[in-house]
Amino acid sequence: MSKILTIAAIFLLTACGGEETQKQEQQQVTAKRDCNLKMGWESRAPYQFERNGEVTGIDIQIFTKAADSINCDVSFVEKSWTELLTALEKGEIDVLAGATITPDRESYAHFSTPYRDESFTLFIRASNSYNGNTLSGFLSRSQKVGITSDYFYGKEVYELMNHPQYSSLFVDSKSGEQSFFNILYSEIDGVLADPVEGRYILNRKRLGDKIKASKVTIPSDSVAFMFSKKTLKDEQLDRLQEAVKNMVANNQIKPLVAQF
Repeated sequence: MSKILTIAAIFLLTACGGEETQKQEQQQVTAKRDCNLKMGWESRAPYQFERNGEVTGIDIQIFTKAADSINCDVSFVEKSWTELLTALEKGEIDVLAGATITPDRESYAHFSTPYRDESFTLFIRASNSYNGNTLSGFLSRSQKVGITSDYFYGKEVYELMNHPQYSSLFVDSKSGEQSFFNILYSEIDGVLADPVEGRYILNRKRLGDKIKASKVTIPSDSVAFMFSKKTLKDEQLDRLQEAVKNMVANNQIKPLVAQF
């Protein structure tokens, strides 16, 4: 009888110990991290896009890696770029990626160390005969160019956008991808897009026989992460900026870019 009781007691202790271990492990898994950052994004493959229900892309992976290094989770809010800038200014989201540093944006946002360069190439209909290497030459043929709302294209493009002869030839769109289809619909004749993004769209949408990259290239500019001045605390901001800076210094960006 005593042996039975002893065995039962051991079984009970083992079961209780097992349950306690499971509880501890579950608490560790569900333990809250130091912070949760709301990251705004727009569909802009391969930099930011959704695949199999998961938000991913070059910019997304770079930032989530930086956030993870300071023990922060990241949640995502999808809007158009114009809406995202407004949301960041209001403090409705914490961070945006792939942003050019401008005085206007610095009034309501902090910026990280620039983490990649971004340029623009003019993509045109495959049958278009334009063989020049200047945007002004393309516009002088009364060719319409698609741009994306509130993107920063640099001084050269903005001078042309404000030129009385060319201003009406720029057609605004909410997304770069839509502008590629507008070429097919003959609503525009070309679109200014990041060359990596443009080639990705052509390959993914199988448009390589219909649209091509021209010789027009707008010089590259560095882009950074934008942080809302209304939401991020000084300590969080400093840690995030240091994390991005270390990733750039330690050459951790190129391997992430190479995945795409």
